[in-house]
Parts: sequence; C-alpha cells; structure tokens
Amino acid sequence: MSYTKHMKETEDNFRGTEVLHLEAAYRTDRGRRRENNEDSVLVDAEKGIFLLADGMGGHQAGEVASSLAVQEAHFYIKDRLDRVQGDTEMIRLLREAIFYAHFRIKERARSDPDLAGMGTTLVIAVFGNDTVYIGHVGDSRAYLVYEGMRQITRDHTVKSYFTGHAFMARRHLYPQRTHILTQAVGTSEELAPEMHSLSFDPGDILLLCSDGLTDMLTDEEIAAIIRENSGKMEKAAEALVEEANDKGGRDNISVILVRKL
Repeated sequence: MSYTKHMKETEDNFRGTEVLHLEAAYRTDRGRRRENNEDSVLVDAEKGIFLLADGMGGHQAGEVASSLAVQEAHFYIKDRLDRVQGDTEMIRLLREAIFYAHFRIKERARSDPDLAGMGTTLVIAVFGNDTVYIGHVGDSRAYLVYEGMRQITRDHTVKSYFTGHAFMARRHLYPQRTHILTQAVGTSEELAPEMHSLSFDPGDILLLCSDGLTDMLTDEEIAAIIRENSGKMEKAAEALVEEANDKGGRDNISVILVRKL
C-alpha cells in the first residue's frame, strides 16, 4: 500500500487557542537483562509535549542524564510555548530546548566526578493543531503510523552514518561499533539536532521509542501490534513492551504512543 505524509513548510497551521484532542499512553521497563532502567519518559498531554531519553554512563549516571534531559527540555519548552508563533519559531524552540538540556547535563557532570561522561539520547514531540514537531539526537526514534508506518528520525549511529559506504561492506569485522552513537546530549562537543514537522491528522498515531524496542522487534512487528490495538493506546504500549521482553528484553524498553482523536 502506498502512502504519503507531507512535511510542513507553511506558517498557518499553528496551535492558536484550540484544544488538542490527543490520546496518549506510555510504558517504560527495565527489560530482562539490565539491573537499572536508564530510560526516562515525560508525558504532558495537556500541553501536547512528549519526551523520551535513553541514558548512558556508569554509576547510574545514565539514569541521571536521561532524567535531566526530559525534565530540562520540558521546562524550557513549557515556559515559552504560549509565546511561540508559527512553524519556524516552534522548530527553533525545540532546537533550543535540546541545547538547554545538553548544557544542563554537562554542567551537572562537571560538578560531580561520578557523573563524568554521562550522556543520553533525546527525542521530543510537540503538537500543534494539525502538525507534530519533532526534534531528536541519538538513536531513540519517532515513527508515524497511519495507512502504513514510517520512521521519521534518522539514527545518529556509526551504522546509519556509513550506510551505503565502504564501512558497511566490512561491518562484520567490527560489529560492536555499528551501534555507537555519533552524537548524544551531554557528551558531544558539537551537537546537531535534527528537526522535523509534518501533518498529523485524526487517526494518526505517533510512536516515540528507545532502541530497547527497535533492537528486539522489526518495524513490521511494531506496526502489527499497534494496528491490532489501535483503538486502545494503553494496550498497544503494554503489548509492545511485553513482546520486546518476550524476544529477549536485552535493554531497557520505553514507548510513548500518541493518537489524534
């Protein structure tokens, strides 16, 4: 089945004073093999702000990094959201929020030697009247589910960066390197968040997830579970985490599902 969603390029589809009609659900789980859950999620359905982060670092530093990322980015966006006008300003706000979280994590790491080197992925979605704005760093993903399912974000990993290049022909020589992040919030010297804005219509579903889900399930398996439970976001989120654990649960698993009513 063919399907198309148009990227937004106009300034006339913004929030205004309209109430956002969204149904949201989330789950975060330690998985089967990890001692701690270093993922963090933050859901603000009233404001239409959704954040997910997957932390990294020893001595529970990953938990600190991911928690700081979602809290600080949410604070930055929520504090300024009502003053934003138009698509361009919203994209700028998300970018600034990611950099704000980046600097707050680096600041915290400098003040505590046990947290040195901590970092995190971060994916953010903010909803307008008929638009969703997405910003991300790392390999936590955003998908749009409607007639089909499409990955919106591009993983910031060595594998993604070199896909189609000579590296991929020799990846069997060092498979452990293919999932290394090329940038992360809190650690990268030069941060380059990727931003997206696209149509979000009644019945559409947005999925934000950590790699604990996508490393265990294929896109086709994820889409099938969401379709089977498309009328019940809570059940869909639960089923995704359960299936990822059944397939091995090698990492922490976090999902956020948002459907437009």
